[in-house]
Amino acid sequence: MHSATLSAFVGNRVSEIQDLTAGSHWRYVHTNCNPADIVSRGSTVKDLTNSIWFKGPSFLRQEMYKWPANKNDNLDFEEVNKEKRKAAFKKFNRNVFTEVLTHEELDYAFRCIISNIQAQYFAEDIYLLNRGSITKGSLKYLNPFIEDTGGYKLIKVGGRLELADLAKERKHPILLPSKSEFVIRYVRYLHRKNYHAGPKALVALIRLEFWIINAREVARRVVRQCVHCVHYKPKLLQQMMGNLPVERLTLSRPFARCGIDSCGPFNTYLRIRGKPPYKTYIAIFICMATKAVHIEVVSSLSTDAFIAAFKRMIGRRGLPSNIFCDNATNFVGASNQLTELKSFLFNKINQSSIIQYCASEFINFHFIPHRAPHFGGLWEAAVKSAKGHLYRSLMTTKLTFEELSTVTTEIEATLNSRPLTPLSPDPSDNEAFTPAHFLIGCSLKALPERTEFANTNMLDKWSLIIGLKQSFWKRWSHEYINELQMRTKWTCEIPNIMPNAMVLIHEDNVPPLHWQLGRVLKVIPGKDEHVRVVDVCTSKGSIRRPIHKLAILPIESPFKEAGMLGNNTK
Repeated sequence: MHSATLSAFVGNRVSEIQDLTAGSHWRYVHTNCNPADIVSRGSTVKDLTNSIWFKGPSFLRQEMYKWPANKNDNLDFEEVNKEKRKAAFKKFNRNVFTEVLTHEELDYAFRCIISNIQAQYFAEDIYLLNRGSITKGSLKYLNPFIEDTGGYKLIKVGGRLELADLAKERKHPILLPSKSEFVIRYVRYLHRKNYHAGPKALVALIRLEFWIINAREVARRVVRQCVHCVHYKPKLLQQMMGNLPVERLTLSRPFARCGIDSCGPFNTYLRIRGKPPYKTYIAIFICMATKAVHIEVVSSLSTDAFIAAFKRMIGRRGLPSNIFCDNATNFVGASNQLTELKSFLFNKINQSSIIQYCASEFINFHFIPHRAPHFGGLWEAAVKSAKGHLYRSLMTTKLTFEELSTVTTEIEATLNSRPLTPLSPDPSDNEAFTPAHFLIGCSLKALPERTEFANTNMLDKWSLIIGLKQSFWKRWSHEYINELQMRTKWTCEIPNIMPNAMVLIHEDNVPPLHWQLGRVLKVIPGKDEHVRVVDVCTSKGSIRRPIHKLAILPIESPFKEAGMLGNNTK
């Protein structure tokens, strides 16, 4: 361990100790076997007498190859080397503490290990080759043969490169199985030794001396399970798209259940010389059942201004029973211009005032999880559409507050005139079914109808209105609801992540190597038993995140049977 890799305080002490112990070999010792930890944590005389303080750890009285391996990037090489040394000491009857093994002896031991592995995994093929028969399965395409080199036999690849101007090891590489743990460790060592080579480069490095069955799959698996490589290019988790909430599938008055989101800022001008523009924002309300949109321009980021816009929506659309909103964390890091909007929506006093007002009006306020905009895809799509119309139409136009209010109202009419279901090519079918049909009975952009002076009484007119409403809801039930049946993405069911799993937490506009590390504390399954939200413990405390913002680390075995694990499986 180099002192430069440690913090300043620890690094200085380690550097001083290394200078004073020059020529000594440093090795890893677990805290349970380290006598120094006993005194550093404090202990009584009785505890000290019954501890390893006077005798030292028991592994010191064993052979060196049984000592704990060093905890570094060459851990797999240490394991491979330990096996080689163990075999060499046993083969040549050397003293572990006084004699040093030569390179030839270690290489001989290494090939003895390979010979034993081949005998275990290729027993049937060895039997057939000794009889002069052709091996079965995929090995027959490699034309294998057995080579006797000084006391051990190895299966090598015959192949078709005998006449090539290559080294003998490359023309006839040693055959290795892909399921051996020793082989996996060796490939992992090659991966780390060669600066975390990718799967293709790793296969090329392996075949300089060995031919591993299904080498590409082994290389991909090693790279996939490399913690450093996952840090560099993490893969975020997914889960099958959940069922639609009951609010989107239940008949209800328009805006009885709605979602809300904000966007901005937009520069608004006073048309007075010398007066700079000021920032305004847009609050977008969308009906959960009919997808009808209501847009309000908010003059400032204050609780009073927001509640005033909320009251204007209620005055024109009616009092909602449930409102759904995100926690505005999707704005984090998106742009410096959104700092004020983020601060306003994060402010606990503002949230408390809004919730208190809603409670006094018998309105339930619901928040979706942090950094989970896909949980509120309905209003996120409405914001995207509104901003798209606004930016494409106005571009750099300088508007006053009244002009911006007029433009947003016209955009609202356009959004409410979009068809909810695909248009029919038959001209005799009904007109396009839009959210505006639930608001005024026809599209907001339709031509005015001719006035009819029919001799009908009020009861007949009321029955006609009731019939139209029922007709709209009937079409909504038969046409629009059926369009929501399909899952457009996230169609596969994924094993649930389990507590104690180590994860990287996605951060917007931050390189993956700087993502925060955490451990899953608690999983929150949905009604369909699929986990889409978890509580994660980090160095800064516990946070709640959707799994779409998490990438699991292969430090521990992430899968067992049908589920993901977080428990230590070493």
